[in-house]
Amino acid sequence: MSAADWAFRAHRLSLAKWLVEQGATVGVICPPGEAVADLEAAGLTVFPMALSRDKISPTETLVAAKAVREMAAAFRADVLHCVSLRCVLFGWLAMRGVRDRPRVVNHVIGMGSLYSDEARSMKLRLMRGGVDWCLRRAFHAPDAMTVFQNHDDLNWWRDHAALAENQIECLPGSIDTALAEPSPEPVGPPWRMIFVGRLLKDKGVAELVEAHAELRARGMAVELALCGDVDTGNPKSFTRAEAEAFGNAEGCEWLGRRGDVLEQIAASHLLVLPTYREGLPRVLLEAGLARRAVVATDVPGCREVVVDGESGLLCPPRDATALVEAIQTLLEDDGLRGRLAEGLHERVQEKFSDKIVNPRWWELYGEGRP
Repeated sequence: MSAADWAFRAHRLSLAKWLVEQGATVGVICPPGEAVADLEAAGLTVFPMALSRDKISPTETLVAAKAVREMAAAFRADVLHCVSLRCVLFGWLAMRGVRDRPRVVNHVIGMGSLYSDEARSMKLRLMRGGVDWCLRRAFHAPDAMTVFQNHDDLNWWRDHAALAENQIECLPGSIDTALAEPSPEPVGPPWRMIFVGRLLKDKGVAELVEAHAELRARGMAVELALCGDVDTGNPKSFTRAEAEAFGNAEGCEWLGRRGDVLEQIAASHLLVLPTYREGLPRVLLEAGLARRAVVATDVPGCREVVVDGESGLLCPPRDATALVEAIQTLLEDDGLRGRLAEGLHERVQEKFSDKIVNPRWWELYGEGRP
């Protein structure tokens, strides 16, 4: 179960295809969108679920949970894999009182703004309290396993919800390393750095734009490519007008959402991800495939992939000055940039390859058979 068909296509389709190859029958419960055709073409059964991304209400939650219960029963599911905290809640509510229930895998792919941000209003504090109460029970439900993408989130929830070791697992996001087609770094200057992701405030986009302007003010021939779209269903998204303003700045280009992300990264000297928090950012894995150096923030998710000084540079979040210094260091040192790029490539191959991670999912689902 996924909260968006496009998110499933981007992050889970490779695993789903591999499961089909092992003989499993895979269904996807998600709101229907433009990615449904690709999911069905991959041999998956798609169950459309009505779900709004820009709001959540008790009524909508109960309706979604009822739909999940009916779809899981119709599919005769052995495993219900719930991707995101929101879907974890739906899955828990859906399976309450069900006798012949499938095994539930709660997949925490990030903490979400409800936990990442300070609860300043009474409404937000009450909402967080209610969600927290439900999540604790979901994680402790019979036959449930909770999977985290990074050890920071695993350790926090283990302590926060008093979870036992046999109730939790850490499985990172992964990527098909066969997609790697290394190409020489483009000749510079000008230097091209790229950001890949949704244009959200908590992705550090504003700090990156500020850092880019400062680098140019220092006389560096640096171009910035923003590869990603706004997200109208996310309250942290920049508006389209704001995104267009970023793209109109001198030396900056807004590419929008692209289907050639690896090629865009390969056409750059550096990938920058100044995010405030992540689950496991796929774009860092893509940079590793392309053998490009990265500057990221020292936050959960990023530090799961990047070892500072070995496979990239990490800097504090929300700090445009630190971002400037890290970017300038890499752009002015070809040897360091190349060494860190190769270090990231090796780390992705060794720890985040589909061929390593997918079999661990198979074991987690049950007894190694569909």
